Amino acid sequence: MRKTMICILCAVLALGMLWGCGSPDPSEDEVTIDKGNAASPTYTFTEDGVLTVSDVPRQQTINRLSATDVYGRSFGYIDGFKEGEEQRYVGLFYFTWLGYHGGEMNGVYDVTKLIDTDPDALWAIDPSDTDVSPLGKYHFWGEPLYGYYNSRDPWVIRHQMELFTLCGIDFIAFDCTNGFDYIEVVSDILPIMQEMYDEGWNVPKFMFYLNTNSRDVIEGLYSGKPTSSDNVLIREGIYKNGHYRDLWFAPEGKPKIAAITDPASTNGEGAIPSAEQVVVDPEILDFSDFWESTWPNNTQYENGLPWMDWNRPQNVLTDAINVSVAKHNNLPFSDALLSAELADTMWGRGYTKQYGPDHSDDAIAAGLNFEEEWSVALEKNVKYTFVTGWNEWVAIKNHAALGNNSAYEECRGDRVYFVDTVNREYDPDLQMIKGGDCDTALLQLMRNTRAQKGRERSKTAASHSVIDIAKGMNQWAAVSDVYYDVTGAVNRNFRNFSGSEMLVDDSVKNDIAEIRVAQDENYLYFLIVCEDDIVPNVESSNWMNLLIDVEGVNGNDFYGYDFVINRQSSYTGECSVERYDYRNGQVSYDLEAKANFTLGGRYMQFRIAKADLDISGNFRINFKVADNVTDPEDIQSYYISGDVAPVGRLSYIYQG
Repeated sequence: MRKTMICILCAVLALGMLWGCGSPDPSEDEVTIDKGNAASPTYTFTEDGVLTVSDVPRQQTINRLSATDVYGRSFGYIDGFKEGEEQRYVGLFYFTWLGYHGGEMNGVYDVTKLIDTDPDALWAIDPSDTDVSPLGKYHFWGEPLYGYYNSRDPWVIRHQMELFTLCGIDFIAFDCTNGFDYIEVVSDILPIMQEMYDEGWNVPKFMFYLNTNSRDVIEGLYSGKPTSSDNVLIREGIYKNGHYRDLWFAPEGKPKIAAITDPASTNGEGAIPSAEQVVVDPEILDFSDFWESTWPNNTQYENGLPWMDWNRPQNVLTDAINVSVAKHNNLPFSDALLSAELADTMWGRGYTKQYGPDHSDDAIAAGLNFEEEWSVALEKNVKYTFVTGWNEWVAIKNHAALGNNSAYEECRGDRVYFVDTVNREYDPDLQMIKGGDCDTALLQLMRNTRAQKGRERSKTAASHSVIDIAKGMNQWAAVSDVYYDVTGAVNRNFRNFSGSEMLVDDSVKNDIAEIRVAQDENYLYFLIVCEDDIVPNVESSNWMNLLIDVEGVNGNDFYGYDFVINRQSSYTGECSVERYDYRNGQVSYDLEAKANFTLGGRYMQFRIAKADLDISGNFRINFKVADNVTDPEDIQSYYISGDVAPVGRLSYIYQG
């Protein structure tokens, strides 16, 4: 009788819970993580040998990248890049001058900040004003995401080369157009590129773009110059002695160089030179594959490589076309700030041929000019697309008398001017800025590069694999869904642009090398492999987080990601499955379930129930691994702190 009464009472309580009274539904009970004992962790797994090296090429990782920018423009899976007659090349005009010209770069001056804080000093032409905004000094148009950096900073170089590689950029053209070869900076860049190349990445190749004093600059690059320096590239040059041959951009067999080989090009007459008139030494001419250095207001050579084009739409010069973020149209960019009339003549970031000038914040941020120029390049589908540019950032503050243009009437006397860059609207730099939608131009570059070069094909679903995360690495040998991260992550400690301070970041704790993903009917499995033994940090909310976007799941996602795994961790191997709730710029987290992980040496394994990610049947996820990101609720932090695979707003695609 007692047992019967207990059963009746249990039934009544159960009905009460169903009807919304009595005790809460057990399914609504708060999920808790068993933290365990820090002195005796139980998250280890049984070792059974080292992980078999995968023969999956690194190109597969690039094929499986995806991203969506703030304007909803997306890219996803490609089936590699075109080859043979269909092969296309995308290059970047790459500046190496930040911090190089000491006398003119010995202070940090920011035009955008000065417009807000001290416009009188910015536009002053009094030479005695040397503190706030002096004449003759380089000024930044805005603050880079990497800070006011020096071009020799190895931390910056590594970050940039990783982005270029993931973008599929084929070559970078070092800017030597002012008569400087910046070989000291190049000497710091090439070893890092070589490391990535040796690791198996299709790192961009390099070339040089010359103009002023082409003959002397190219001779130094080819065979070196007398020097007491211990820098081998200065003493011996690059090409004659075969330095960094793996990295030469030589699609036709000979290294590409852009330079003046026609002496008439300096005066715009465009005469075809005789053999005696050729500026470049015949030996170097025969050794190299030259593009003629082509200025937008000079002769448009058929074999030219235009760094900028003042035609709308852009010209095609035999097999090359230029794409620019913005362009100044034969007037200093800063003149656009003198009057509305002048502003409408400039081709800033918001300008399009179709609709004309658009100075709205949205048009500028969306990069309408860049998008339109890319549409022309995609339509023309020529062999080489040359994009302007990367790392420029600064322009000298000059002054001169105003011209006779009626648009200048409201500005009397001398004027201050900045030629190639002045603010966000009037700047041709793809680089990411601090604050705002920092990566829009970068994602435009990546999306359009993939459109130009990529082969389209849908990805097939992965097969099932049974993984026991309590066991070791042998079970992962046959898993073919392998994603690589660029290794060599370093902490930062280098002087800034002016040498006035050190730029420091020590957030790199674990260098992620590889991720493998598997599934069975009920679970997703992730294997994270680092270069060295993983440094555990169970007490931290930003240790080895998995960010997952499940396509078709709708909610208040964080930049597309629906769930974050392991923000709450433990010494038992239990970890959190939390759903993002991102509203009005604020992030909160709903703890919905528990997952499990194991850890040993360089390896960390996760097991996550599909049901806890709202996955059923066929599915696709976009995911990343982020370790020790300084501010995990700011997407910019995923570009500049900790180690993130893949970096920034990019994700890996897994099809189940």
